[in-house]
Amino acid sequence: MKTQLKLNSDNLLQALSNPQELKRLRDANRHVNALGTPLTREEKDMADWLGRLKLLHGVPFNYLVPDNNMLPMESIRLFYMDSIWLDYLVEGALSLGRSTSGDSVHDQAFLGEVHHFSRFGVRDQRSNVLGHLSFHLNHEEKQLLKASAGPISPTEKITGFLLRSGVVSGWEGLQVEAFSDEAGKQSCQLLRLDHLSANVMLCIFEGEAQHITIHEYPEVLHFGVKIMSADSYVKSLRYIVDQGEHKAGTQVNAAIAPPMDVSRHLRTGSRVLRMNDLANAMHTEVKEKIGYTGSFSAAEFALEMVQGVQAVNFKIDTTP
Repeated sequence: MKTQLKLNSDNLLQALSNPQELKRLRDANRHVNALGTPLTREEKDMADWLGRLKLLHGVPFNYLVPDNNMLPMESIRLFYMDSIWLDYLVEGALSLGRSTSGDSVHDQAFLGEVHHFSRFGVRDQRSNVLGHLSFHLNHEEKQLLKASAGPISPTEKITGFLLRSGVVSGWEGLQVEAFSDEAGKQSCQLLRLDHLSANVMLCIFEGEAQHITIHEYPEVLHFGVKIMSADSYVKSLRYIVDQGEHKAGTQVNAAIAPPMDVSRHLRTGSRVLRMNDLANAMHTEVKEKIGYTGSFSAAEFALEMVQGVQAVNFKIDTTP
């Protein structure tokens, strides 16, 4: 049963000057969610806006990089986000509407909730980062995304990097992964990935990134060889089927099967491969070196020739 509130001008003014009483009046006719999640559309909009602010949306670039010499061309700068600085950033944004003593009392009453909602907003931006790709996640990835819903912990470390390079504009589909361990097993959740300019990329992650991989998008998979010199090319072999502890597709140790000399199968005076000759030679190699006795069709040849996307790995030493 809801309590009927009767206020005259005197006790109304008294209530408006008391943060605890102001909050009690608001909660008297408001459904309280035990989880503390944003309840109304306005609160959700506020959480979303503050979450974006905490991920530095709208912050001028010269606030992030005060001097160009701090981020020269072809450089990367790793950083930690200071949670206290972010709280002050929120305070600064809210102070724009604080012009009377009543506004100050209102903020004292509800500022804790505002900061709490902003931590929801930070995580909610993840779906915006993924965009339409979230519809293509497998069931396990979707469950992981749902499980991570909720406010980010006030003590959670948020890390990221600024990359200024020609590759940002040259390869617009660059993808980034971050891990909290050097082995690259524990993923850090991506919170923001943006091009701040044609050649500057900003990435922010939840967690302390110790291993960052920047690579081309998977669609650029292609046939390829390793260039040893201007006129020398080699290709390492792969297992075509599972053989003992070796899985299909994994590379054969060079001690068992040294890389093939692909340049022997070029047309005279050109860099064009004689594909049929190369396929026959490759079939002979896998038969003799790893004992493969199955068929060697276009599928097996493609498995041997496919080249992964280019990637650059950064490992961060976090020891004091």
